[in-house]
Amino acid sequence: MQSASAPSPPGHALSHDYRLSHAAQGCGAIYTATFQSGYYGALWEKIERPIVEEIFRSAGGPDRRCLDFACGTGRITNVAARFFGTVVGVDVSEPMLAGATPCSNVRLCLIDITNEPLNERFNVASAFRFFLNADEDLRRQALLALREHLVEGGQLVCNIHLNATSPAGVASRLLNTVVGRTKYNTLRLDRMEELLADAGFLVEKVIPYGFLPRPGRFAPGLCEALVGPAETMSRALQIPARLAESFIVVAAKPKPSPYPV
Repeated sequence: MQSASAPSPPGHALSHDYRLSHAAQGCGAIYTATFQSGYYGALWEKIERPIVEEIFRSAGGPDRRCLDFACGTGRITNVAARFFGTVVGVDVSEPMLAGATPCSNVRLCLIDITNEPLNERFNVASAFRFFLNADEDLRRQALLALREHLVEGGQLVCNIHLNATSPAGVASRLLNTVVGRTKYNTLRLDRMEELLADAGFLVEKVIPYGFLPRPGRFAPGLCEALVGPAETMSRALQIPARLAESFIVVAAKPKPSPYPV
């Protein structure tokens, strides 16, 4: 990923320090524009957003609280606001938060909860487009911090947007080999499950999506037209989940056992 002085568009490039990767002025506007058209826009509106809404609908309620970690410009935060009484979005990037337009029941905080915890607990936490590009140490820190901010039995909803076993993931790993460095980061589902388990979470559900291979910047209009039909056809044909480019994981912070061990 490019340095903080020249932010890269939302993709899969690996940052040496992901906390600094969205620090440049204007990166919020770039990020928002990415999800308004083309492949990413269609994937969000037609596929990802309905999945997120269904998860939040089943987990939400007027008396329930949601924490959106690395909330950025509030894309997920404002979806959560429709289903939870209170939503708190946290991010370390001031330019990203500056691009947010929060709903009335949303509070945005410029804070790194891996170093400065909130004195609050939540029923649900979300973390989208974060774990793929964060380094291993930051992934662990974030998962532990999120677990500490959840009530017993609370849920974490997170995603990986470049599955290592998808066509785009395989191509990215081959390119990394050719150039001799990690140009694009990928993550396997089983590795994400290991990270969650190590942090004390129990995986409850995995939802694969994004079966149309991402063509980069080419043919955005064609992508918008094909994302929906490709998803419907892939599910009807029962295309293996390992070929999906993205997946959402729902995991829980276990409740203490009522019986002594």
